[in-house]
Amino acid sequence: MKKLSRLLALMLALCLALPVFALAEVTEGAEAAVEDPVLFTFDEKEVTLSQVENILFNLMSNGYLSDYDYETAIEYLIQNMLAEKQIEKLGLKQFTEEEMDAFRAEAQATWDSAVESNLSYFLSEDTEEGRQQARETLEQYYYSMGINLDVLVEDMVMQAAFEKLYDVILEGKDIAVSEEEVRAAFADYVAQDQQMFEGNVSMYEMYSSYYGYVSMYMPEGFRGVTHILLDVDEELMNAYTAAQAALEEESEEGATVTQADVDAALAAILESRKDDIDAIYNWLENGETFENLIGIYGTDPGMENEVYLKEGYAVHKDSITYDPVFTAAAFSEKMQKPGDISDPVVSSFGIHILYYLRDIPSGAVELTDEIYAEIENYLVSTKTNTVYSEAMAAWRAEAQIVYNDEAIADAVNAMNEAAE
Repeated sequence: MKKLSRLLALMLALCLALPVFALAEVTEGAEAAVEDPVLFTFDEKEVTLSQVENILFNLMSNGYLSDYDYETAIEYLIQNMLAEKQIEKLGLKQFTEEEMDAFRAEAQATWDSAVESNLSYFLSEDTEEGRQQARETLEQYYYSMGINLDVLVEDMVMQAAFEKLYDVILEGKDIAVSEEEVRAAFADYVAQDQQMFEGNVSMYEMYSSYYGYVSMYMPEGFRGVTHILLDVDEELMNAYTAAQAALEEESEEGATVTQADVDAALAAILESRKDDIDAIYNWLENGETFENLIGIYGTDPGMENEVYLKEGYAVHKDSITYDPVFTAAAFSEKMQKPGDISDPVVSSFGIHILYYLRDIPSGAVELTDEIYAEIENYLVSTKTNTVYSEAMAAWRAEAQIVYNDEAIADAVNAMNEAAE
């Protein structure tokens, strides 16, 4: 609720919509036109199709909705109107002159920022006169959309009033979370992730690498691997990859590219960086650390990340997120225990020399302070939302909300037909 309310300020600054609070009052005592039917009434205040669609499109454009969900847009409007009713009832819009000055200053800063950010769309020539004309044109455009400083100030006042209402709702409520609750929730997350990912490395890596999912469970068989990546001459790499592709595509009979050709192209790549490769192994034999050599020779940006450098890339023999050559090298015969170093191998990225840094423990991940705080915040948020939902239900019971089901159905059907 508070997140969406804050979103409206951003919408205003970008000239996307009128604030919900103004929408709740625009149609009071007015007759809705036939082409803009009333979708519902709230304490006899009429809310029309255009107002609902205004909010609907903004929720969609900001990623809160993925389709034309009129029901959610209507519910969003109703919740705002229920909250606004309580704000008026409790007199929470009363602010000191000093506070109002702060709102006006913030509104001016928001206005100036919005104008400056969008000025280029109206700029015909980048001169002082041209910028002034563009600024006036843009401001007139805002005005035509019903956006001005007074509207921004009112929205900021309402945001602050919402904050007050939130405090009133939570006053005297026990939303604290104990350590036992956090640890119990953590255990539940571990069990859920274990059920999802145990024995399913491809799913684990897909969720972790592509979806940004932070699993509380680590499947068995991962090891931490760092590496030195050496760049390769582009022509040599192209010749090697072309030979590989040709060998894979052609049949054995009449093939113009042989395995010997591929091996020769591979040897040419390794020979091109032989001096550096020999130097790296010599350094290692003389006691230099692999980590220091990464800094001297390596070109992989990932190895500049402190976490990857200290913990290594998490690689499994069944990994799907790395070049197959890299994965195979990480589990080659020379990589039997932490501290082992691979032979140089060539992938599409260049030449790799890999270091077996550590075995990654399987099972529940460590309950770090960061994870603890995230779980604690989530549980507090859940309790807070429960309190808010209970308050919202009580407010709704006191309000007179009448839905125009036929008009809502017509709006949905019209939108579906337009989308086809």
